[in-house]
Amino acid sequence: MTRIDDALLAQIAGTIADVGRRAILPRFKALAAHEIDLKGPDDYVTAADLEAEALLTPALLAALPGSKVVGEEAVSKDKTVLDALAGDDPVWIVDPVDGTYNFAKGQAPFCTIVALVRRGAPLAGWIHAPLTGDTLTARAGQGAAFNGEPARVSPDAPQAGAFYAKAARAKAKDDGRYTLVDERCGGAAYLDLARGRFGFACFSRTLPWDHAAGALAAAEMGCAVGFLPERAPYDARRHVGPFLIAASEARFAAMARLFD
Repeated sequence: MTRIDDALLAQIAGTIADVGRRAILPRFKALAAHEIDLKGPDDYVTAADLEAEALLTPALLAALPGSKVVGEEAVSKDKTVLDALAGDDPVWIVDPVDGTYNFAKGQAPFCTIVALVRRGAPLAGWIHAPLTGDTLTARAGQGAAFNGEPARVSPDAPQAGAFYAKAARAKAKDDGRYTLVDERCGGAAYLDLARGRFGFACFSRTLPWDHAAGALAAAEMGCAVGFLPERAPYDARRHVGPFLIAASEARFAAMARLFD
């Protein structure tokens, strides 16, 4: 059994923050042209992504002997890296710079996301915003914390949030009850749930580095979460949504009808 105690939770949070200071913040609004590349349309990778992942990978492996690492940039070069998620070993999932489009343009938000999963189920997660220092952490069955304080979502959280599901987004706009925010950064949506700014989020793609930590944190904060239409629990091996998060069961049910 993989145990995530307070010491390991704090150790990984400290490592992530340190990597942000060393590899990410010095390049914010300071990237040279040769430090920005494209993996696909609007899919940026920068020198900060590459260095941050290179620093995080050995640190995470050392923190938990016998574990493996699935990093976004490693997968972009070799898709077989994802095969680690199918095994029985604990796997660290790393998004060194979530919101790279924003980062490459010299704008916020962006963050670093790390999750620890086993057989697709998140055991722990960390989301850190280097610019603000905000950190959201979670452990399965043990709650979530935002900047070290217990984090819970209110059923009366604002009717605002991220909604990245095209057809249902159009219905949500027509409905008129919802304020839809496009930040181009999935991790920021989870941070905004913890801050009380958002009351929902929905994603059509659920790549594990974007959502394994946040899905766990949302559930531990008391959100209703699940893949539609069957309300399946989050699984890091499932990469296609829609995946819906809402501040209450009633709101989840109402928003799920946008997909009918």
